[in-house]
Amino acid sequence: MLIGLPFVGLAFWPNGVGWIAENLRIQYNTLALICVSVFLFLVVFELLTIVSVQDQKITALAQLVAILMEKQKLAEPEHRPGAADAPAP
Repeated sequence: MLIGLPFVGLAFWPNGVGWIAENLRIQYNTLALICVSVFLFLVVFELLTIVSVQDQKITALAQLVAILMEKQKLAEPEHRPGAADAPAP
């Protein structure tokens, strides 16, 4: 929802970037490039945050499944604790 907010602002005020560039005494192209770069940086940062949270959840879920499998004795013998002396296949 927040990703589309700048585009909604530009839809209502199409000359906004030009007005800001004029007041800051920056060329329009330079300001547009800065705005697009900052926008893309924020989107990538947001996506990396989402991926990081999902990775933590997947790791926790895998650990929980391993614990439950060990309690149910469903784990393969070579993956059980104390199976270090087991022969390799």
